[in-house]
Amino acid sequence: MQGLEATLARHSAEEMVAALGLGAAPEIVRAVARVGFGFASAPLGRILARFDSRIAQSGVARAAAAALYDLGIHWECDGAPPSAGASLVVSNHPGAYDALILLAAVGRNDAAILAADRSFLRALPGLAAHLILVREQADTASRALGMRRALRHLAAGGVLIHFGAGRIEVDPAFQGNDARAFLGSWPSGTGALVRGAARAQGVVAAAVVEGVHSERAKRLLVTKLAERRGVTTLAPLLQVALPSYRDVHARVRFSDVVEALPLAVGSSDEQTTTRVRSMALSLLGQRPRG
Repeated sequence: MQGLEATLARHSAEEMVAALGLGAAPEIVRAVARVGFGFASAPLGRILARFDSRIAQSGVARAAAAALYDLGIHWECDGAPPSAGASLVVSNHPGAYDALILLAAVGRNDAAILAADRSFLRALPGLAAHLILVREQADTASRALGMRRALRHLAAGGVLIHFGAGRIEVDPAFQGNDARAFLGSWPSGTGALVRGAARAQGVVAAAVVEGVHSERAKRLLVTKLAERRGVTTLAPLLQVALPSYRDVHARVRFSDVVEALPLAVGSSDEQTTTRVRSMALSLLGQRPRG
């Protein structure tokens, strides 16, 4: 396990160096940055290596819940996700711990996540069966291959977790009360997945995850500067590396579960995507005020 821990910490450090735009910096600068980020990533490497080994022992849902406990994350769930059969869960994507929270909350060991292809994720052998990876800059053929794998998973009766925006969105817990500001634009891929769920006589639910970041970490100047550059991983790293930044109280909400066929019939993929996104917006409108 120690080898996997080191690999995960190294990949995390490399992603941080790349995200900060240091690829063209002198080698000494990149080396120092890798060492610093590697040190900060070491606790995350240990916890995720343990998570990966637990998947075979107790299933991905319990392994995810145990990883959240190891990370010191407090979380709660409102609503009931689809409990069996072909199911599509479409969520917002605030980053940090949202994937672990969704896996734990859905509670099914037949869950798969449609995710961006990263070396960090590929380094987790136990999680591989629960990932459908698509390269961020993928060509049409590569994206079509990812879509076919996702549709096969639904056809086999599994539950597919999909981030509607396909990219990191804001954490609703830190953006006031205007629900419309919480979701980015969602491409039409959600509609195609709903059609797949309909062919499998399955169901659809929207989910909203919030509060995945540490309030203390978000207030730091270095975090604000990093996020202005599009680096969204600094706050989560601080949360893992430093106990004082584990003030994370996350929540996931699920909409009512609806049959996929009525959502998809007679509608374009764009229209169906808009309907599912509206389900998520309705959940955001239920957030506690002030």
